[in-house]
Amino acid sequence: MTEFNDRVIASFRSNGGHVGAWGSSLVLIHHRGARTKTERVNPAMSLRDGDDWLVVGSAKGAPRDPAWTVNLRAFPEVEIEAVVDGAVTTVPVRATELTGPDREAAFARFVQVAPAFEQYQAAAPRPLPVIRFRRRALQDAGGEAGASAAGIGPEDPARDIAVRRPDSDPSLPHYGAVGDTYTVLLTGADTGGRYGLMDMHIPPGGGPPPHRHDFEEMFHVLEGEIEITFRGETTTVREGETVNIPARAPHFFRNASGRNARMLCAVTPPGLEDYFSRWGEPLSGRTTPPDPAQTAERLRTAVELGPEYAIENL
Repeated sequence: MTEFNDRVIASFRSNGGHVGAWGSSLVLIHHRGARTKTERVNPAMSLRDGDDWLVVGSAKGAPRDPAWTVNLRAFPEVEIEAVVDGAVTTVPVRATELTGPDREAAFARFVQVAPAFEQYQAAAPRPLPVIRFRRRALQDAGGEAGASAAGIGPEDPARDIAVRRPDSDPSLPHYGAVGDTYTVLLTGADTGGRYGLMDMHIPPGGGPPPHRHDFEEMFHVLEGEIEITFRGETTTVREGETVNIPARAPHFFRNASGRNARMLCAVTPPGLEDYFSRWGEPLSGRTTPPDPAQTAERLRTAVELGPEYAIENL
């Protein structure tokens, strides 16, 4: 594979980004080893999505994700060589892995253009990762601070400010899950695919079973206290304190106190809010308790949906 990649890279650079049947759809991904930090370059077929690039870590259906996707999870700020306005250009980008409906919609585009991706997915015992590359500001990439405006690009006038009032807005969805009540404040659609935000009401004894997932998760305790068990070690997080859970690490949380707890939960990339909407019990308010009789059946659905959202219930 290394020799093949080297030939593709050489062809890309010597032919102005045009390589055989791929045409000008390839990008060269510059990334660093997650453990070694050694710089590497890998070619990948891409699709444009507005000003962004999308790629799939297929490895032709191999059992494991290709190394470059693992490296992007560790070091998401990279550069790509891509054809821009007819010329090969080095672009500083930030890599974000898509989840949920965003991932499914993007992957369907790849299958439409190159049906082999459907065969790769059928052969792979894993959801093939779909990565979005979005331009970074020039100052983030080591350029002059005064030039950052050119790197940011124009604003999107179609997007508007989002204000959420969880105790008074009747349009906000509330879901009962594992005995807790989760209110969705911001979805990926609200944040341009950058993050999702939920308001969590956790009664005494509440909290999910052990699990892990392929996205970052942050908790900020607003009221009460929560015990968070991370890789087998338990930490108590109290009112006003914040904790971040790294992607893929096993963890769970529990309200071990005798009073209700409340915390904000932010995830990046988004998708967790959509996950709860598909199996959580719809409730009327932020503190409305779920029906205990429905918990077991809904948890079975949660486990079945987990792989679709890169969630593994342990």
